Amino acid sequence: MIDRKKKCITIIHMIVLGTCMHFVLELLPSGPIAVFLGNIFPVNETSWEHMKMIWYPFLIAGTIYSIREKDRGYFAAFVVSGAVAMQLQLGLFSIYQSFTGTSILVIDIIIYFGTMLFCILLAYDFADKGWTHRVFPLWIVLAVLITAGIIYLTYCPGKGYVFLDNEGFM
Repeated sequence: MIDRKKKCITIIHMIVLGTCMHFVLELLPSGPIAVFLGNIFPVNETSWEHMKMIWYPFLIAGTIYSIREKDRGYFAAFVVSGAVAMQLQLGLFSIYQSFTGTSILVIDIIIYFGTMLFCILLAYDFADKGWTHRVFPLWIVLAVLITAGIIYLTYCPGKGYVFLDNEGFM
């Protein structure tokens, strides 16, 4: 069981890490390193690319907690919660953007922070459940599949709404 102080520190770290991820590629010169890092950091302003700002902090936190606490349930809890967070954020973005016809930065930020906060707390709740300790290889496979999907869709984006940026480009 993680105390409230550690939870608050983790929430702050994950949100700050995810937010900082947004700007990494803008700070680097183009080249092979930037191409590789495009697998981890958003490469454009599409809703889909921003899922990297959710997924990787959850993956890192789950791995760190599992090792530090010697409890594999944290890995499963953060992987599942990261997947939920990505779906929740995509859904909320799609709903409000379908009404406004555009992306509004303040709303984007509120949705991002709210989604992260809710799903981090969800991960802690999941970690206390017994199902996260079962079939550990399944959670590793799920994490690999999600990561592979993110990388694949970086190079081969789909044609849907979530793959368009504010100007309608992919």
